[in-house]
Amino acid sequence: MKAICLITALITTTALGAAQNYTIADFADFTKSPTEHVLNVVEKPFKVRSVSGLIEFRNGPLEPLANVLFEIQGPGTDRRLRRGTTDEHGRFKIGGVPVGTYKFKATLNGYQSSVGKIIVSKDVDKANTIRIEMLIGN
Repeated sequence: MKAICLITALITTTALGAAQNYTIADFADFTKSPTEHVLNVVEKPFKVRSVSGLIEFRNGPLEPLANVLFEIQGPGTDRRLRRGTTDEHGRFKIGGVPVGTYKFKATLNGYQSSVGKIIVSKDVDKANTIRIEMLIGN
């Protein structure tokens, strides 16, 4: 049991980096799941050409998560939200997203939400994609 707690603490510490400082108020416009208590900050911004990716459950071997709500807000200070939901393979796509910087949030009831930043640019490799690992909620 101590080993599991230590591993969970290390994973959470890694996800809660100080590179991006967010408050709950920064995500007031985003959907909140009924069991949401933790926002895990993805430290490094995703740099992509388009908003698409994979969301998986981190429990030993990674497993795709279906029905995760993936939302972005922006660009910049624009408060418009765009949404997508993962399919049975954990994949999502939000089409027609203009170049700019966006906040994101991945939410699924029973799991800790993940938040961070996405930079959409035409100057990045087409192979760059968003990949998020979610943890069971607390």
